[in-house]
Amino acid sequence: MRGFLVVILGSLCLATQNVLVRVIFSESTILGQFTWGGLIAPSPANSLLILQMRSLLILPVMALLSYRLYPATGQILKALVQPQMRTVRWLALISSVFLFIALTLLFIALASIPAGVATVLFFIHPVITGLLSWWVFGHRPSLLRVGVTAGVLVGSVLVVPSFAGLGNSQMGLGVGAALGASVAYSIQGILAQICFRQIDPVPFTLINFGVIVLLSSLGLLLVQIDVSADQWPSLWLISLFTAGLTLLGQLLYNIGIHLVRAASMAIVAVSNPVFTAAIAWLVLQESLQGRQFVGMVLVVVSIIALGQEQTRTAPSS
Repeated sequence: MRGFLVVILGSLCLATQNVLVRVIFSESTILGQFTWGGLIAPSPANSLLILQMRSLLILPVMALLSYRLYPATGQILKALVQPQMRTVRWLALISSVFLFIALTLLFIALASIPAGVATVLFFIHPVITGLLSWWVFGHRPSLLRVGVTAGVLVGSVLVVPSFAGLGNSQMGLGVGAALGASVAYSIQGILAQICFRQIDPVPFTLINFGVIVLLSSLGLLLVQIDVSADQWPSLWLISLFTAGLTLLGQLLYNIGIHLVRAASMAIVAVSNPVFTAAIAWLVLQESLQGRQFVGMVLVVVSIIALGQEQTRTAPSS
C-alpha cells in the first residue's frame, strides 16, 4: 500500500507539471475565479524554450544527486569515453536524442491541445514499446497484448478532439505531436533497456539531461523567440516549479517502483493522464467530451490489462 501511495504522489507531481506547462501557453480560468496564463504564444519554438529553461534548472541538481545516489557515476562517465564502450556510448546518446524529441513534441502538444488529451495520447507508449520489443528482442505479443493494442488504438481515436477541429492547424499539430512524442519515447525506452545491461540508470539519466540541455540550447539558436521582457520572471518561476515537480515526481516514482515492482508500471501509465485530465478540469476548467471520456477510460483499462499481464509474467522473464 505504501508503494502504491508513493507512485500516486509521483504521478500527481508530474500531472501538475503538465498542467503548469499548459497554463504557460493557454490563458485559462483558474479554479473558476480569475483568468491567468497564456504568457507566450503556443508554437514549436516557444515549446523548445520552456523545455530548455526547465532542463537548465534540473541538470545541476541532477548532477549533484547522481553522485549521492550512485557514487560511481564519475567512473561510469569516464569509462564511456573508452573505445570498448563505444557502442553503449552511442546508444546512450541516441536514446537521449529520442528523449529530447519526445519531450519537445510533448510540450508542443501541451501547448496546442487540452492537457488531458495530450497526455492520454502520449501514454499509449507502453503499447508501442511492446510492439518494438517484439521486433527488437523477439518478445512475441500474447493474444491479450493484441487486444490491448486494439483497445488503445480505438481509445486514442476517440480521445482526439472533434474531427471537425482537425482541420485547424493548431489542433492537428497538437495531436500529431502527442502521437510522435509517444513513438519517440518508446524508442528511447527500448534503447535505454539495452544500455542498462552495462550502465546504471543514474549516470544514464544524467547523460539524458545533459543532451537535452545541449540540443535545446542549440535549437534555440535556429529559431526566433519573441518574449516580452515583463514575462521572463513569470516564465522562470513556472519553470522552477515544473523542474521541482519533475525531480520530485521522478524520485517518488523510483521509490515506488522499488516498493511495488512490476505492478507499478500499470499505475504509472494510467494515473498520469487521468490525474492530468482531473487537475486540468479542476484548475483550468478544461473538460472532455463524452466520447473523449469513453476513449480515456478505454485506454486506461487497456493499459491496466497490459500491466497485469506484465506482473504475472515478470517472475518467469
